[in-house]
Amino acid sequence: MGREKEARAILDKHFGTHVTLEPEPVVEGEATGIGALFSKRYIRRTVFNCVFFACIVMPYFAIYTFLPSILSNMGLSDLAESGSGYAVEIYLNVFLLVGALAGIWATAKFSRRGFLISGFIILTVSLTALALVPTTATIISVVIFAVFTFTVSAVSNLVGVFPAESFPTPVRSSGIGFATAISRLGSVISTFLLPVLMSEFGVTATILILAGVLAIGLVVSVLWAPETKHKTLTESGLITLPERVR
Repeated sequence: MGREKEARAILDKHFGTHVTLEPEPVVEGEATGIGALFSKRYIRRTVFNCVFFACIVMPYFAIYTFLPSILSNMGLSDLAESGSGYAVEIYLNVFLLVGALAGIWATAKFSRRGFLISGFIILTVSLTALALVPTTATIISVVIFAVFTFTVSAVSNLVGVFPAESFPTPVRSSGIGFATAISRLGSVISTFLLPVLMSEFGVTATILILAGVLAIGLVVSVLWAPETKHKTLTESGLITLPERVR
């Protein structure tokens, strides 16, 4: 950001004088800040990060905020032989925890783009199947719900990776902040609307709507998700669209 002396002092203090500091390439006349996110150069990156982030958190927040009500409407709240109405909720929360840990490993192991797209496919298919499975098929419903829970928790790791890797230093903080703000707006809307939709249209239609949200995230990811793995922040922030989708 042009503060080379301060950066040099921080490096010397924490890493040593042997560390070199190479200047990041700068595009002449390029705008910075929020306005730059909507420039021709960054608009697709901005749309991708906002949409994929929102499409993950909207069903995530909505479903797990009202999980007891959803399970009750699906006839799953009293499944456990122990007679505990909280058993299924506990099982699903365990899958949330395991999924989060597995997602850390998958983010480091697999292609960023491939992990995101495959995750959206699994989420869309599983949530659609969950809506269409008869309420009498309780075991199948729980298995599908567990797959969805594990996957949404795992893929959520990418919301902390893609925005940071999609933008170069001059607009990185703006890009991350804007994508996060849009995701929070989406989660507020979905959480507010979910009980309204369930009351008006029923649980099946509501889950199908959330599956549609995930399908939108899938399409946008197929079109515009970059492959940023094995690239430095400078390299990933400067890649062009053909390189991003190849």
